[in-house]
Amino acid sequence: MPSLNDSRPGTTVRLTGIAPAAGQDGGSRRRLLEFGFVPGADVTVIARGATGGLLVGLGETRVALDSRTAGRLRWAR
Repeated sequence: MPSLNDSRPGTTVRLTGIAPAAGQDGGSRRRLLEFGFVPGADVTVIARGATGGLLVGLGETRVALDSRTAGRLRWAR
């Protein structure tokens, strides 16, 4: 299943889940859910940073994600 890192700027995808992070207690997953990165949410990739991070749109909100976090977000069209 592709991750958000596989998306190009201008693409809108529907999230299907969050992959677990190695060695973490689930706090980062909970934080993503609190921001609205829930299964079924539509996320638009706005821009890609020089180091691989993404600026994404989630509803009316803009969120910057590092590449590791973006790689955990799974989607389908």
